[in-house]
Amino acid sequence: MRRPQSTRAFTLIELLIVVAIIAILAAIAVPNFLEAQTRSKVSRASSDMRTMATALESYRVDHHAYPKGNAFGLGVYFAQASGGVGPEAGRVLERLSTPIAYLSSALIRDPFQPRERSGVISPVDGSIQGPFALPADQFEAAQYYKYYAGDPEVGQFGLLALVDRPNTSARHWWILNSVGPDQIYPNMGGLLRTDTTDAAVANHVYDPTNGTLSFGSIYRVGGTVTGGDRYGGPFIRRISQFQ
Repeated sequence: MRRPQSTRAFTLIELLIVVAIIAILAAIAVPNFLEAQTRSKVSRASSDMRTMATALESYRVDHHAYPKGNAFGLGVYFAQASGGVGPEAGRVLERLSTPIAYLSSALIRDPFQPRERSGVISPVDGSIQGPFALPADQFEAAQYYKYYAGDPEVGQFGLLALVDRPNTSARHWWILNSVGPDQIYPNMGGLLRTDTTDAAVANHVYDPTNGTLSFGSIYRVGGTVTGGDRYGGPFIRRISQFQ
């Protein structure tokens, strides 16, 4: 007479141990995966802005000035923006792709999509008001890299808001900006002042040594500022250390 074969199943404790091991592995793997994604986006943003920097310098050789900027730092407007700046005034980076193709497309999407906008930034310690929700009329245009350009002899509104100034040779410097992993689109007014401190600038520059998802934006600057006391000078000089 044959004895019935015994079947052995997992005990509840064994199943719990397996589940616990899977949970531990997931807790280790998922953050590393997310950090790898962020590092990849940081590398892409840096690479994109290096390419755009080359195009900007080529544009200046031909036109003796960089493309115009606007007070919002947006490369293009798709709708009427607050402050009365219309679509035509916003098409600043399109000049890199037409009528001469310095880039196949100058409207390159930032891999970090902005979700909020900072208020006024203190030039002393870098503290901000807000952040606040990004205005609806800027949301679509803000998906692209930000661009500022100006004349250090004039001041904030002269070099940023008056985008149709006839003296095109006055635009001496430029700033490209990715919002970075914190997804906060910075209000540059405070950082471009002549009395901006090193601490204020450093607090707004993304630094992966502070953590992959740390606060701050990714910048690239170029051009010339005549004297560190000029508008935009302290910011550009200090940002250059991080490039």
